[in-house]
Amino acid sequence: MKKNKQIFQGMAALLLAGGLLAGCGGGAEKEGEPSATGGEENARIKITMFNTAGFRPTVPVLPIDKDPIRQMIEKAVNIELDMTVIGDGALDKLNTLVASGQTPDLIHLPTRVDAVKYYNQGVTAELDELLKGTPRLVDAFEAWRWEPLRYKGNTIGVPGVESVGGINGWWINNDWLKKLNLKAPETADELLEVMKAFTYNDPDGNGKNDTYGFVAGMLKDGTLTHGWQKIFWMFGVNPNYVDVVDGKIVYHNTEPRMQEALTFINRMIEAKVVDPDWLTITTSLQLDEKMYKGKVGIIIQDWRRLEPEHVQKMQEIGGSLPDWKLIAPPKGPHGDQILDLKVFQNSQWAVSKEAAKDPVKAKRIMELLQYLYTDEEAYPYLAYGVKDVTWKEVNGKAEITDKTSYNEKEYDWKYHYAFVRRADDEAYFAFKNPDTKSYHALNMQYLRDNNVMPRLVSDSKDTLAADRLKYMNEMMLKFATGKEPLAKWGDYVKTLEDKFKLSELLGIYTTQLQEEGILR
Repeated sequence: MKKNKQIFQGMAALLLAGGLLAGCGGGAEKEGEPSATGGEENARIKITMFNTAGFRPTVPVLPIDKDPIRQMIEKAVNIELDMTVIGDGALDKLNTLVASGQTPDLIHLPTRVDAVKYYNQGVTAELDELLKGTPRLVDAFEAWRWEPLRYKGNTIGVPGVESVGGINGWWINNDWLKKLNLKAPETADELLEVMKAFTYNDPDGNGKNDTYGFVAGMLKDGTLTHGWQKIFWMFGVNPNYVDVVDGKIVYHNTEPRMQEALTFINRMIEAKVVDPDWLTITTSLQLDEKMYKGKVGIIIQDWRRLEPEHVQKMQEIGGSLPDWKLIAPPKGPHGDQILDLKVFQNSQWAVSKEAAKDPVKAKRIMELLQYLYTDEEAYPYLAYGVKDVTWKEVNGKAEITDKTSYNEKEYDWKYHYAFVRRADDEAYFAFKNPDTKSYHALNMQYLRDNNVMPRLVSDSKDTLAADRLKYMNEMMLKFATGKEPLAKWGDYVKTLEDKFKLSELLGIYTTQLQEEGILR
């Protein structure tokens, strides 16, 4: 890894946007030095990158003489990197470039659906032969991240952003458990009993009837979420989820277990153990407010909720810091112990078919990706930014710098390269609270496969899609709250079949999954 040390030497004097640089640099292009578009093996090649993976898409790309990280990349891979960072309207912009014959060489596509579309249109290339020349890149990602990037027997992308799984888990007020001499619930029935105790047995000892066992919410379209989805998972189902069971496609919204889950949720609501504000909670920020106030004993929230800023708000708003404990999801009546779905690798880099025709350029593109995702010495610069400003090295390891020690807005450009950050990056995710690592490890034990839903594509001929979804969401809410008795479950399923042509929709999905090899 000495090559990067050589790159960084002599860069300390370089000023970055009025003195922003501290410890990172690269080989800037010499004035008048030509850039090749391909052809010769050792030529300095220009590569155009369409980057929708950056985490600050509205922040302008710095000029090369003010961007030490891009200088580092260019020097290491012997390229000129012409990078466009874009967020809203990215695919419209890409379509314009393609139509005008200016297809970028390296394209980040946010979903597998997008990747398949551009591949089928002949815009992007298969990569299996090219990947043979970059074995470290192949080894950089687990097999399950590569699998979704295959289509009709070909690899059509390289993993982009590693999405993080197991984010939201079961937080319980351990002080309340101790006060009431209870243990953490391990089953659905135990969960309901703990919720009742948290609601009616004055767990905070203030002599007032002002606590609740649970809080949740829903999306603006009526989907039960923000906590409810974890209750559904105890029964092995989730609203609006399509699955394959024993080689057959099933829609969870009509499954008998969905009826069981709604029955349990109705019991919770009838027992008044759910904070009544749940009907107006539509954002995670509103859940945060409930956690800060300390009047709810069980809440589904982010694994990073015991970081300093949240701890401070709990103390300021609630008056104390509860002993919040992250627990395993309770086991449902059929043995299901599911927290959430495993991550499906949607984010990916595609190589344009035109660039792939030039063997030298194509090879350099793959070397660029290999460098970005495998060079350990470059990693902290790419993932965290400028050394000794946004991160520092302590005992040979990178440590994130507290944002209050520098003007963060001056360094927002660093996020253009942070797409390489690994999903298990302890330096990033646990630097504010070392226990975060163990919280995440616990959540990751209870994720189920997610190999169906991300592959399904809406059909333009399905004119009933919006009304069908609206009807299902409305009925789920009515069943949960008791406004519609669950005795009418059969009528609900029949309406979906007769009026909303559910069987036809499942037929479309079956064909799609057969084409993907998920169904035979």
